[in-house]
Amino acid sequence: MSEQIRKETFKTVYGVETIKEVSEQFRAEYKKLKNKKNGFDDVSNLFQKYVLSITFLYSTTSIKNNLGIFRKVINEEGGIWKETVKSSFYIFDVYRAVTANTEQGIIKKEENQKSLEFNVKSEILKIKLMLKNETYEVGRNQTIEQVRSYYISYLLGLSTGRRFTEILKTVTIVKKGKGYLFKGILKKDKNQKSEIEANLLYLSIDEAKAYLKELRTFINAKLKATKKKSLKDATEGEINATFSKVFNNAIKRVTGDKIQNFHELRHYYTIEGTAVFKEGSESDKDTRYRILGHHIKDDSTRTYKTIK
Repeated sequence: MSEQIRKETFKTVYGVETIKEVSEQFRAEYKKLKNKKNGFDDVSNLFQKYVLSITFLYSTTSIKNNLGIFRKVINEEGGIWKETVKSSFYIFDVYRAVTANTEQGIIKKEENQKSLEFNVKSEILKIKLMLKNETYEVGRNQTIEQVRSYYISYLLGLSTGRRFTEILKTVTIVKKGKGYLFKGILKKDKNQKSEIEANLLYLSIDEAKAYLKELRTFINAKLKATKKKSLKDATEGEINATFSKVFNNAIKRVTGDKIQNFHELRHYYTIEGTAVFKEGSESDKDTRYRILGHHIKDDSTRTYKTIK
């Protein structure tokens, strides 16, 4: 919903819908100011005009990335970033406000998770047993393969901590030392590695590979039937658009509304994984960085706080 609201707001304010389009519009206006040799105040005012596009409904990490987009434009056009934003002090007030709001949201999520007394190990063992004995209910207009795909995705989300599309298409797991190497990581930005050394929660690598294969066989068949293309040919965006709503709703059903969407499984993996995989004198924070694959320690890892 927020993405649609953001597009509509950008369309009203700037006449375009995406941050990329907005930044190019900013570039065009910035060039005109520079060519007219207008003063510093005019450039600063122009930057302030575009603050909404940098901050509106974005996470703190995204705000940092968006600031980087505009910094790049200014530098490429021969300007000086620090001089341009120096007088725009309220951008940092906005940043602090967004950070505080995000922090409150995280705390609320942690409190909700703690109040559920959700036991990851018990849940994983329970789902493994259900899949083995086929003791799940198949509703009207559902197939066994369909229901199994929901429980398998739930199981893999809890056990691997990987994102939705990674599990459905891209991630591979290989043994490495005492742990495993997860390849096919999708979120490749400055805070994310392309592959990480992590571990599996309460699943063997053979079990994980078997479940991944079964899930992807089902996804492949559905894609061929509905989209007329194979899993190999479908883009990550197409997979997400086709299946995310269905699987998010399934996660809510199989957990009795305890978990609202697939991404929350990553939080539970991190909470449990920090306790299980902590090494020696390693801090909880450093364990989270490691098992999530975050190599630059910023606020993004804070969203996966360990509950004591």
